Amino acid sequence: MPNIPAPSRRQIGQATLAAAIAGAGPARAADKTLVVGASVFPDSLRPGISSFASESLLDQTNEPLVARTNEGGLTPCLATSYTVLDDTTVQFKLRSGVKFHDGSNLTAEDVAFTINYILDVRNGYGLLARIAPVSGVTVVDPLTINITTRAVFPTLLMGLSSVLIQSKAYFDRVGIAGIQARPMGTGPFIYERWTPGDRYTLTANRNYWDGAPKFDRLVIREIPDPGTRVASLVAGETQIIEEVPIDLIPQVERSPIAKVDEITSTAGLILTYDVRVPPFNDPRVRLAFDFAVDKEAIRREILKGRGEVLQGQLLTSTSFGFNPNIRARGFDPDRARALLREARYPARYPVVISTQSGKYVSDVDICNAVAGMLGNVGVNATVNVVEGGVFQQMQNAFRTGPMYMIGWYSLGDADFATVWFTQGGRRAIWNNAEYERLFLAARSTNDREIRTAAYHRMMEILHEENPALFLLGLPSLYGVNKRITNFSAAPDKILRLAKTDFV
Repeated sequence: MPNIPAPSRRQIGQATLAAAIAGAGPARAADKTLVVGASVFPDSLRPGISSFASESLLDQTNEPLVARTNEGGLTPCLATSYTVLDDTTVQFKLRSGVKFHDGSNLTAEDVAFTINYILDVRNGYGLLARIAPVSGVTVVDPLTINITTRAVFPTLLMGLSSVLIQSKAYFDRVGIAGIQARPMGTGPFIYERWTPGDRYTLTANRNYWDGAPKFDRLVIREIPDPGTRVASLVAGETQIIEEVPIDLIPQVERSPIAKVDEITSTAGLILTYDVRVPPFNDPRVRLAFDFAVDKEAIRREILKGRGEVLQGQLLTSTSFGFNPNIRARGFDPDRARALLREARYPARYPVVISTQSGKYVSDVDICNAVAGMLGNVGVNATVNVVEGGVFQQMQNAFRTGPMYMIGWYSLGDADFATVWFTQGGRRAIWNNAEYERLFLAARSTNDREIRTAAYHRMMEILHEENPALFLLGLPSLYGVNKRITNFSAAPDKILRLAKTDFV
């Protein structure tokens, strides 16, 4: 199925996404349970958390208008087509016959309700920034909706791929607390039970519009320790696991029942500074840290040559907006020590690096390597491993410590990653007026030359000011039982399991 392009400025007429897929799937064997070992869980099932860990769970029950694929494109989901009516209005046709898990029909009213809820800043929807240029939603008829933006918005479709549609009637009955307690959507799986920090259990939606899943029950277990995740896979207790550590790949490959499935992601792994407080309010300290860390050595020794060194910027080299004129600063510990002396950095001043375990491939090992390299230039750095739900709460409160590890996914377009360094992204501690202006300019035109120039300058600003230590572009590695079919590694870490089977 071809990708869905972003609407062009003068495109008029209907762009057909695909015909509706009718009918249910073939009969399934009874009592089949698929068990997935997740690396990290969110702190709740609250919709709109700006975390792919949250989106991956909720994607099982709820669906967007258009969905991302593992190949990096877009595919029809609850919308079957769109029509660009003018520069700021796009009309979507909804799939006929789609039902929520309670048996009610999906209508344009549900889509309008969901988007309007997100746009209301009082609701604190974490993913608002991805569709912030949307100014209004109009219901045309039960299966047609118009979405209006304040200006041309080239990444509207990609932004909508993270908007999971809710039932207006269900929300009216149970409110946001009820939605969190028991998600209910149109997706391939029906919510059964959520035990934070342990497991997420769902049953197959036998009436799913795209055909019933091939197994009866889906259990997603949180297994934060990488060694335990791998052990569960090779023992046959799980059939799929996330984020196989590089040093445990041989253990998986030696197993007679498991294999590694790998794909290049667009995640830029960085260590973000809290620039509000000393010593990271001093740009010389941030620059010193950049010179102190040998990023290529980390890639070579810890990732065993996988992935890429970020070239002094947030974006990976294949992302639209990547600036090829910037290069990562070389490893220069003497320069780092000189900058720290110039900044009068307190001797052995303690710095805590916060990270989750298993959220990203070899994340704890990478943080330990960074701490050791900082120690070589006189920085007393230690690593604090935080449980995923607690980390989410810390991030929401802007209390993740002086340095914390995060990976921002561009999904191929700079808009998706750069938004998190803006004030509208509600994740930024650092602030730069020129960066903000360029970000808005880049997402308000379809002119690729204008967008490219804006993103190139934004990458220069990040390189000049170092609000983060830009480390690596990461691979995404899954461990998969050899009996599994129709599953592949996801560059955005979303579990796509509606067609997965195991024999």
